[in-house]
Amino acid sequence: MPFRTTAVLLLLCAPTAALAHDGHVHAEATPEQTSTAAPPADAVTGAGEFRFRYNAELSELPAEVNEHLVKAHGGFAKAPNGEIYFGLKNCGPVRISADLKTKTVIPSSEAVRTGGLHNTAYLNRDGGVLVLPDNEHAEIHIISKEGQDIARMGRPAVNDYYRDEANPYRPTDVEFAAGGRMVVCDGYSPGKYVLTADVDKAEYEDFYFGGAVPGDGRTSGKFSTNHGVTLDPADNALVIADRERQWLQRFNQEGEFLGSIDLVDANPCDVDFVDWQGEQLAVVGCLQGKDGEPGVVKLVRGDKVIATLRPQEDLGIKEFDHIHNAAGVVVGGKLYVLCYGWNPGCYAVLEHVSE
Repeated sequence: MPFRTTAVLLLLCAPTAALAHDGHVHAEATPEQTSTAAPPADAVTGAGEFRFRYNAELSELPAEVNEHLVKAHGGFAKAPNGEIYFGLKNCGPVRISADLKTKTVIPSSEAVRTGGLHNTAYLNRDGGVLVLPDNEHAEIHIISKEGQDIARMGRPAVNDYYRDEANPYRPTDVEFAAGGRMVVCDGYSPGKYVLTADVDKAEYEDFYFGGAVPGDGRTSGKFSTNHGVTLDPADNALVIADRERQWLQRFNQEGEFLGSIDLVDANPCDVDFVDWQGEQLAVVGCLQGKDGEPGVVKLVRGDKVIATLRPQEDLGIKEFDHIHNAAGVVVGGKLYVLCYGWNPGCYAVLEHVSE
C-alpha cells in the first residue's frame, strides 16, 4: 500500500505561507498536485543491528484521520495495555490499538477537537486519562480516554513572567513525574519555563525551574526550546529535549541538573523509552538532522547515539521533512518505531529488520 492514498496525498505535501512562533516557522499547507509511491520493498534505514523498513499495512490511517493529517503537530502517549494515543487538530484524540492495526478517532468536545494539540500524556487511573497541551489556545485539556472533558487548565501565574498577561503561554508537552506531579514544558513561549501542577485540582503549583538560555551556547538548566519532557523509567529522571541546542537535559524531581546527552547535530523534539532485548533504548524524534537535513529519529543506548533513522533520505518518504515525535513499541516480539511528522503532517510505522 502507498504511504497515503493518492486522493489524500493531493492534499498533504504543500508549499506554504509562513506563520510564526518562537523556535521555528509554522506554515499553512496548500494543495499540491502530486502523489508519492510507497518506498521500495528493500529500502532500509538505520545501522548495524538497528535497521528498519517501512511497514505499509501498519502505516494506514482511516479517512477521518488522514483528511486532517496535514495539521499534525503532536506526539504519542503509550498506555500500559499497549494502546497508543495522539492528538490531531480538527480531529481530536486518536487511539492506536496495541497491535498497531486499528486507529480510532475518540469523540471529544469542540474545544479539544479544534485545539492545537501539541502532545499527549497518559495517566493510568480512573479508567485512563489523557492530557493534551494546546499551544495555540494557551491551555491544557484533561479528558478521559473515551473523550469526556474532566478539566481545562489555563495560563499559570507562578512568577512575574506569567502574571504579565502580555507574555504568551504556549505549552508544548506534559509528563507525570514520580508521585503523580504533572510537569509542563512551556516550550513555545519566550519564558521557556518548566512548570508543575496538581492534576487532581487542575491547578499549577508554585514550583518551577528553567528559563531561556542566554546566548548561543548550551547552559545547564536553561533552554532554547524545552520542547518535550519524558520520565525515564530507569531512574525517574525528567528528560527534556532542548531542541535548538541539540541535546537532552536530565533533571531530578527537584529540577536539579543531572547530566546531558548530545544528539550529534540533530534537533530533538521529544524522547520515548522502550525495552528491547533486555536493555532500555531512547527513541528521539528530531525535527531536523545534521546541517538542516530532513527529520531523523535517533536511537540512544545510555548516553550514546547508536543509530539514525532517515525516513525521507533512506526510505524515500518525502512527507517527512520534519519529525515531531517518535515512539518505540514491541509487538509480538518485534520492535517498531512510530514516526509522527509536522509540516506537512505525516505518520509511518517502521519495522525492525531481523538479521
